[in-house]
Amino acid sequence: MTSAFPGSRPSSGVSASPAEPACEGDEAGSLDAEAAALLADIAAFDIEAARKRVQQIDARYTGMSGSKAAYPEVSSGQDFPSVRVAESSPTPAPLAQPAVAPAPVGGSLLGQLKDEVANRKVAEGNASRRVDVARSALDRQLRAVFEYFHDLTSQLNYLKPQVARRYYFLDSDDAFRNLAWLEGYSDFRTQSEQDGGCIERVTLGYTLKGPGQRTLERAGGAVERLRQVLFDLGLKFECQERRNRQRELEHGAFTVVDEISVQVVWRADFENRTVVVESRNLERLGYATCVLQQDVIGPALLDEFGRLMLGRENAFRSYVNR
Repeated sequence: MTSAFPGSRPSSGVSASPAEPACEGDEAGSLDAEAAALLADIAAFDIEAARKRVQQIDARYTGMSGSKAAYPEVSSGQDFPSVRVAESSPTPAPLAQPAVAPAPVGGSLLGQLKDEVANRKVAEGNASRRVDVARSALDRQLRAVFEYFHDLTSQLNYLKPQVARRYYFLDSDDAFRNLAWLEGYSDFRTQSEQDGGCIERVTLGYTLKGPGQRTLERAGGAVERLRQVLFDLGLKFECQERRNRQRELEHGAFTVVDEISVQVVWRADFENRTVVVESRNLERLGYATCVLQQDVIGPALLDEFGRLMLGRENAFRSYVNR
C-alpha cells in the first residue's frame, strides 16, 4: 500500500494475493506489520522540509511569499496524525515614517545678509539722490557762468578796452604790453543724455593784441625747443632758418607778434562737487589751475573774475582759498 503523506515510503509488509485467500493468522500479522511501518513513517516525517517545499510550490504558481497549505501535525498520543490547515500570515507592511518639516534655508545668517543688502541699497539710493542734487546744482551754476561770459564777451567785443597787463616771455625783459581786447567768445559742452545731459564744462577764449613784435634768435638744438614753447603758448610767430650743407639746422630767427591768446576752462567735478578752473595765459604766459567750491560760484565771484581778465584790481583769489 502507498502512504497518504508526503515523504512517506511504502510499507515493508506483503499483501495477500487476491487469487489465494489468506488465513486469519496471516491477515492479523499483515495488519500489524503495516501499522508498524506506518508509525515508522510518521516518526521519520520532516515537518519543516515539507513546509518549505509547499511554500516553494505555492510561490511558483501564485507569486506570493505566503501560502495556505495543509500540514500534518503529529501527536504522540494518536496512532494517526490529525491534519489542520495552517495559514501563514502575510508580512506586515513597514510603518510610514512621519514627515519631517524642512529646516529653514539660511536661518539667521541669511536674514542678516538680507538686512545688510537692504541697508546698503538704502544708503546707495540716498547717495545717488545727493549726487543728483549736486549735479543739478553744478549744472545750473555752470549755465550761469556760460551766460555771464557770453554777455561779457559780447560787450567787450564791442568796446575793445585796454587790458592793463604785461606778459614776460621766458627771461626777456621786453614784455608784451599795451594790449587791448581784440575778440572773445564763450561756449559750453554737455554730457550725453545717458549720463544726465548736464553741462560739464564752459570754455572762455579771447585774444589780446599789442602794437608791435619782437625777434628772438636761437642756434642748434635750441631752435626746436623755442619753436615748441611758442607753439604750446599759442603765440603767433615766424621762423627764418639757416642750415648747413648737410641740411642740419644751425640757426633760427623768430619773429613773434604781440598777440596773446587766452583760454579758460571751467570744468565740473561732479564727484567732489567742485569746479576746476584751468587757464592758459590768463595772468601770465603759461598754464595754471585752481579749484572753486560749489557754494562760492555766483555773480560776485564772476564779477571778480571779469576784473581779473581786464587786469584790474580784484578779489578773485579770496574765493579760491575758501
